[in-house]
Amino acid sequence: MKRYLSIFLATFFISLSISSAQDLPVIKTSADFDKLKQLIGDWEGKMKKPTGETIDVTLSYKLVSNGSVIVETSVEDGTEMISTYKDKFGKLTATHYCALGNQPMFNLSKSTESVLDFELDPACGLKEGKHKFVKELKFTNNSKTKNVLKMEYLVINEDKTTESSKATYKRVK
Repeated sequence: MKRYLSIFLATFFISLSISSAQDLPVIKTSADFDKLKQLIGDWEGKMKKPTGETIDVTLSYKLVSNGSVIVETSVEDGTEMISTYKDKFGKLTATHYCALGNQPMFNLSKSTESVLDFELDPACGLKEGKHKFVKELKFTNNSKTKNVLKMEYLVINEDKTTESSKATYKRVK
């Protein structure tokens, strides 16, 4: 009897998972999300820190959640961080899970053929003069140099001074 129950349950859950995958909706994404999807793959490069130090950096982008979210895994000098990019009501947004221990959220503020610029979403609760956090992100991926990505980010300190880091990556996969 246990054997029949096990077979029944296994068959039930397999058919349920197949059925669920087939019932998923087609996700419509914004042109800006589609632009960011072009980065899917692996990247390596160098980043110039505010101190003048140059460090090794890597990025990896993958599409998850039925094509509705891009996950970025970044490693800066051995420290791993995650960012997610998704559309919210048709507009590209980002959340960065930072090594500083916070999660700034961003809204796309500027989009051109080669640039995606993000600014802090005040709804995330981080405050200038109180917290240290990434305030701005900028991607530059020129159509002539698709395999080269430039990224800049601005960190604001508790005393409201800023630090800017710039990186150049090359696609490796």
